[in-house]
Amino acid sequence: SYEIIDTSSDNSDTVSNWQASALNGGSPGKLNSTTWSGATDNDWNTSSNWSNGIPVSTSDLLIPASLTNYPIASGAVTVNSVTINSGASLIAQGTFTGSVTYNRNIPTTNWYLISSPVSGQDIDAFVAASNLAKGTQANNVGFSNYNNTLESWTYYQSGASGTGNFNLGQGHAVKLSASGSVSFTGSFNDSNESLSLTNNTNGFNLIGNPYTSYISVSELIEEDNVATGNEALLSQQTIWLWDESANAGAGGYVPKNLAADLEIAPGQGFFVLTGSAGTFDITEAMQSHSADTFFTPSSNRPEINLTLTNESETRAADIYYIDGTTTGFDNGYDSSIFGGFENEFAMYTHEVTTDTGRNLGIQSLPDNDYENMIIPVGINATSGMTISISASSVNLPTGIKLYLQDTSDNSFTLLENDSKFTTTLTSDLNGSGRFYLYTALDTLGIDSAILNDMIGIYTPTPEQLRIVGVQSGA
Repeated sequence: SYEIIDTSSDNSDTVSNWQASALNGGSPGKLNSTTWSGATDNDWNTSSNWSNGIPVSTSDLLIPASLTNYPIASGAVTVNSVTINSGASLIAQGTFTGSVTYNRNIPTTNWYLISSPVSGQDIDAFVAASNLAKGTQANNVGFSNYNNTLESWTYYQSGASGTGNFNLGQGHAVKLSASGSVSFTGSFNDSNESLSLTNNTNGFNLIGNPYTSYISVSELIEEDNVATGNEALLSQQTIWLWDESANAGAGGYVPKNLAADLEIAPGQGFFVLTGSAGTFDITEAMQSHSADTFFTPSSNRPEINLTLTNESETRAADIYYIDGTTTGFDNGYDSSIFGGFENEFAMYTHEVTTDTGRNLGIQSLPDNDYENMIIPVGINATSGMTISISASSVNLPTGIKLYLQDTSDNSFTLLENDSKFTTTLTSDLNGSGRFYLYTALDTLGIDSAILNDMIGIYTPTPEQLRIVGVQSGA
């Protein structure tokens, strides 16, 4: 028996208009196609999880996005093909035979970091099929690799051939000429990946998720969960992701660590920082279906977000208050801003009690003794630029207020609600020393404008706190 499958071609007996029925019966041509619903659980072999029953060797499968349950195949599987939509996930614990296609959604024409989640995808074929943006120089197109010797990007050249396949675990950057998706087609990856990382000029390596499932940042960087040697290889237990929505939609690199965990999606690239050349392992055991079973920040955790803006750009730095962290550098809980290129406009903090030279995009501090922790705030900006600094906070102890000190004129600005500090720079800024953030009790009820005129606070030595400008009798 036959079934009409394409009435748009013409109304003749053209072969492409018809599809033969499946050999084992059923609705003609339909038994070979089945869609995962996850209606019952994650078990591949649960019939109710599929629209047409458990897949067979001739089946073409679809795993759509936005479901509660995603499949785990515990035994050997053979199918004709499986298509996995962006955001969906597949874990196979046995041999998986059949063509695998993963569609990665690219919702804007910004740059995105990608990585192939399948084995055997040809790079030239990927570029030809991906509607990439054209560069303004020579034959550059919107596909590139990061070079940590040159501290720059190298671009794929239009018309290139013989480039070879994607390397599993290697990251790339992609930019489309219009929003859409990119597709990776190949074989299912069912092996652990050992990635060779270099140190060269800056130690930043662009790698990626090599699986059709999620991997947790915590699982990836936690010393107890990674292969021996990874904890010594990475100079920081941090990954850096490109977030096109960061910095008020301008995009930017955001650090993620044990205090700011994230599930890394299939097809996602990210940076790590090495202290020396070596091998970094990403293992099958790290896979999950985006359910974070590792460190999940408490919704009650005190946090501060500092924001720096000029006429056109925005930068930010986060401060978390976590039991067990210190006022020094806590690897895995403190993370630098991305340093793979020069940051001409940036905001960061330095450690409260030490200065290791790290420009922190995330700083974690003890969740007590707020009034005795003065946080150096670093800024990179050029002379003549008008900058504004603001802050938002959640879950701070009752009565704790945020004050920004500008040591250039002894001023203190209360940062709350919609208030902000604004100044026009008369010289370049490149580091900390001018601005400090205070978390202090506002017990006297002094208006912030009056406080600015009255009080200056200095720390001549770590043991001394000098307050000047307090009026007689206050």
